[in-house]
Amino acid sequence: APAPRAAPAPAAAAPSATPAAPAPRIVSVGPGGFLRQGPGDQQAPIPPAPPRRLVPAKPSPEIADKTSLLDLNDRICRWPMGHPGEPDFHFCGEKVNPGFPYCVDHCGRAYQAQLPRGARRTPPPMPFGGPRVR
Repeated sequence: APAPRAAPAPAAAAPSATPAAPAPRIVSVGPGGFLRQGPGDQQAPIPPAPPRRLVPAKPSPEIADKTSLLDLNDRICRWPMGHPGEPDFHFCGEKVNPGFPYCVDHCGRAYQAQLPRGARRTPPPMPFGGPRVR
């Protein structure tokens, strides 16, 4: 009878070359929502930028000598010059007429005396016969 063979010894577990990666962590991102993050996905917070010294910008040559909204006060004329959407928009900036927000020239344009009702011109006729009346 053949001699019984000894069972082969179990081979020692081969040491793995790379350690087993840890399982990703599950992080809550809000009610009912989750975000999977592996250990390498966790980033350190970004450090704040160092404070910078603020330097006022030089005004463009077209508005360098003109009165801006930031320059207005009670002693200078607030009459707008130009369209607010344009880059060269500014205010008059002359000395005000006491008691008014505008200079003498602009007070003359802003505050015109009303003519008596009988002396007024009649308004021009409405186009197409005027508004429809039902």
